[in-house]
Amino acid sequence: MANQTSQNVANQAIQLLGDNQPLVSAGAPSFDASPAGVALAQVYAPTVAAVLRQFGWDLARNTQALVLTGNAAPFPWAYEFTYPANCLEVLQIAPTSVSDPNDPLPVNWSIGNDVVSGTQVKVIFANLATGNLIYNNGPQESTWDPLFTEAVVRLLASKLAMAIAGKSDTSAALLQSASQFEQLGEQRGDV
Repeated sequence: MANQTSQNVANQAIQLLGDNQPLVSAGAPSFDASPAGVALAQVYAPTVAAVLRQFGWDLARNTQALVLTGNAAPFPWAYEFTYPANCLEVLQIAPTSVSDPNDPLPVNWSIGNDVVSGTQVKVIFANLATGNLIYNNGPQESTWDPLFTEAVVRLLASKLAMAIAGKSDTSAALLQSASQFEQLGEQRGDV
């Protein structure tokens, strides 16, 4: 859906609650000052990130070259790389060239933290001098798959049912339906 926004997604979730809940008039990250907007400012981003991470949706896949931090890596690692600011989850590290594309060897890596330029940050350790980072980058709503959108909407509605409407039965039902949409996406095989 090319014109889909965080406001559209949030309003779809609010509509699932029923009881003519007022829709939000703005989008993420702050939404608006309505009860739903205040709740969405707290739950929207973590909800989207949780659904993105659950099944490794292809729509969230991004690749970039690894960037050295300049620090010495701790034993047993040889190199330390920056962790991208928009990275929700590292999926894989791949060498820049593969000798046999039909039998690529996996690259071992680990996530840790270190002080880089005076600030403690998340970093990636590996024994590969150069390579590509394949990661989940949390894409904009306009690039989302319909099944992914539906899973986010229903999980968001589940959280909003308790946050703004105090409806535990609605929350439980929507949480279950969100899980069903996530499973449908996983079964498609190309999430």
